[in-house]
Amino acid sequence: MDVPTVFRWILPALAAIQLVYALRALRPALRAEPGRRVDPWLTVADHTVGAAVSAALATGNLTALLFGGAALGPILTWQLVRHLRAGGSSGIESRTG
Repeated sequence: MDVPTVFRWILPALAAIQLVYALRALRPALRAEPGRRVDPWLTVADHTVGAAVSAALATGNLTALLFGGAALGPILTWQLVRHLRAGGSSGIESRTG
């Protein structure tokens, strides 16, 4: 897999930023009340696995990229399902209006 040199430098920086976001999301996940724990942990998992995928792209490791993508797919799907169940269009209206 051939990744241009510019992206080989940008992707590790993005992975580091995602790890910072994962650490920031960890505190609310640890403090979440019972019954409200899934969303914060999905956020932590999203950022952590996203950082691993970015690092795999930067190093050109196709195997790690495929495993990371296989883990990231269900996480993002479950976040979408929870978002659609919880708010739908009413959640968008309350934020904008």
